[in-house]
Amino acid sequence: MGGWDTINERGYGLICIMNRKQEIVLWAGLIVIQLMLIFPPIGRLEVTSDSVDGPLGRSTVTGFTHSYGLITRDYKNIRFGLLAAQLVIAAAGTVVLIYTLREKEPKDYGH
Repeated sequence: MGGWDTINERGYGLICIMNRKQEIVLWAGLIVIQLMLIFPPIGRLEVTSDSVDGPLGRSTVTGFTHSYGLITRDYKNIRFGLLAAQLVIAAAGTVVLIYTLREKEPKDYGH
């Protein structure tokens, strides 16, 4: 029998081949991604007077306000493009850190 069962019986699962620093980066990356999904970027149109003064993050031209919200409350206003970009950047950063923290095997030059 091949596949995942054979890998697990031998003890060579994904976490087993990672060092401690890589495991910490993996868990931190997963936590960051989960927080980004719970608190996604939102944007809503706020109709106000024509004054220039307004809340920080509000466009004076369009009246569109950008912020972060709670997924259960602001699910209608989620900016999915920005959320997808943030998720890709966080996942790529996690993968790059895991790759750079790998244990380097000593090179044998025949000595």
